[in-house]
Amino acid sequence: MLIVVILVIGAFTTYQILSKKFSREAVIEQFKGALAKRDKAMLKELIVPGDTRLKVNNQSLDALFTLIDREPSIMQEIENSLLDEGLGNHLFFLREEGNQFGLFHRYVIDTPSYFISINHNGEETAVYVNESEIGILDGSEETKEFGPFLAGSYTVKGIQKTGKKSEKTYTVKLAGTKTTEKITLFSQPPEKEKPDVKEKTVVKEIIREVPARNSYYLLPQSDYAYLTYSDIVGLSNSELRLARNEIFARHGYIFKSRDLQIYFNSQDWYIPNPGYDGSLSTIEKKNVEFLKSFE
Repeated sequence: MLIVVILVIGAFTTYQILSKKFSREAVIEQFKGALAKRDKAMLKELIVPGDTRLKVNNQSLDALFTLIDREPSIMQEIENSLLDEGLGNHLFFLREEGNQFGLFHRYVIDTPSYFISINHNGEETAVYVNESEIGILDGSEETKEFGPFLAGSYTVKGIQKTGKKSEKTYTVKLAGTKTTEKITLFSQPPEKEKPDVKEKTVVKEIIREVPARNSYYLLPQSDYAYLTYSDIVGLSNSELRLARNEIFARHGYIFKSRDLQIYFNSQDWYIPNPGYDGSLSTIEKKNVEFLKSFE
């Protein structure tokens, strides 16, 4: 009788341990830890896209890491999406797939598929993504879609070898609810001016001046008050990006993106803090998401 009791207790204890190991919360923590440690082997095991065409390999994970390095707030977006708090912006999400040992639900990390749609001028063009050739655009098609890709930051390059060799490069960010990014590698050559045209058009450039506010804070209230559209009206995409990362810079975040670090180093209020772990208050998190949605 004692042996039976011991076996029952042992089985129950084992069940409790395994149920925690394979729980939703455990999978989320594993994924967050693997991202932080850049553990590619673990990420390849955890990320199982519903789109079987989407490959999770070293190259696609490097693109994801590059995006996180350039925009550290992406980590908060990923955490929100895993907790189903991403406001429709689900970079990664949990999906139930089968079971473990016939007893526990098996949870994997799923992700949307992203695509790059490329326009060109009809000349034969070799297309490279992160230095790997992925296809040729010929004269029969002016637009072609490539993918799917994992969320990340990719370098897209087009090379035309007909006539004078031409090369054009773009940095493409694939993330958020917009799953197809459109770019134009080469546009049609401009028409030559007719020699008898006498009319001259004068174009006046209007530059919006953004005055310094509160010792050069773009949005001085973003750490203690929820932002609204009236706070950001008139700001360019680059200014919105600075304002979003300004929230992290207040805490001394050290940026891996060179242009961001140079900018914040020039601000009197910025004091680098190597010990800052990227945590934000509830208001700051919402403001980061708000600014991100308008970039």
